[in-house]
Amino acid sequence: MQKKVFLNQLVSSALCLVLCGAVNAQGLPAGSVASVNGVVISDTVFEKVVQNNVARGAKDTPEMRAELKKELIARELFSQQAEKLGLHKTPEAKQQLAELRQTFLVELMLSDHFSKNPVTDAELKSEYDRQVGAIKGMASFQQYQLRQILLANDTDARAAMAALQAGEAFDAVAKQRSIDPTKEQGGLVGWVLPNQILPPLANVLVNMSKGAVSAVPIQTQAGWHILKLEDTKPFVPPTFDESKERIKQGLIQAKKLELLASLRKAAKVVQ
Repeated sequence: MQKKVFLNQLVSSALCLVLCGAVNAQGLPAGSVASVNGVVISDTVFEKVVQNNVARGAKDTPEMRAELKKELIARELFSQQAEKLGLHKTPEAKQQLAELRQTFLVELMLSDHFSKNPVTDAELKSEYDRQVGAIKGMASFQQYQLRQILLANDTDARAAMAALQAGEAFDAVAKQRSIDPTKEQGGLVGWVLPNQILPPLANVLVNMSKGAVSAVPIQTQAGWHILKLEDTKPFVPPTFDESKERIKQGLIQAKKLELLASLRKAAKVVQ
């Protein structure tokens, strides 16, 4: 009799494990990390957020996961409160939600399209060979390692020139006075070919010697430029591996335009 009761208890325990398997130790549905007023935050969503943070340089630690869980719970609480207040029903909110939905659908469609029609290695190599063939005549060209200071007006340009002539370092003046994004790198543009920069700048650059600074500011539509030539070297086409990612992005952009053209051709667009 006792053995039968024991067996019944085992069966009951096993059934409980099966029936309760959809709930974890914290009373949460399986596959979830939290629940906010009955709305589940799934493991899938949580792990994606974790991996996004890891991709940006964060370390996957218990402390980081705890903070991310708090953040997801906070977002859900704020979201629920916004809906409770009816904020999602305003015309402005509806417009923004529609724009977010459209952006998401565009990204989803393009992701699906390129997963089914990826850029192949053969296409990459063919485009690389075409580009290298187009620049073979540039084999005798020089590359120039360039720094620049870009100023908004002639007065600022003359003040920067005066600072350089007084002995201030070019990179220091660039960081202090330049309005170009390269100011953070002391004005370093990097290695360029003459045809990659504005003609007024190229005309000056090719006649400069290493270490020289342009004698006067050079005016273009962008502003007033002061150049410094750091070094020169013979032009060598980049290798396939060095060019692969840049070429891939170019081909993807071209394929997007082709796809857009085909969709537009099949659509009725009224302007």
